[in-house]
Amino acid sequence: MKLGEYKNLNEKEQYTILWNDGILIDSCIEGNVKKLLYAINNFYVELWLNSINNKVIWKLSFKQGKLLEKYLEKYPFELLDNLNS
Repeated sequence: MKLGEYKNLNEKEQYTILWNDGILIDSCIEGNVKKLLYAINNFYVELWLNSINNKVIWKLSFKQGKLLEKYLEKYPFELLDNLNS
């Protein structure tokens, strides 16, 4: 599935794919917000949850850019290079 196809799905279908096919890459907690980064095929989904009640606050799907860069900065280059090999 490509990013455009995913974005054209309704919310329920997007969440079904996220839960069934998404691979959790990273997570962090900032205040009352739990941020989760998932990989699905060749794109990513960032999900923000209220850490108190676990309800979704925000969801965004993307391929690259600043949203992905903030996660890449957390890992040593050698680790990322090995993941891409």
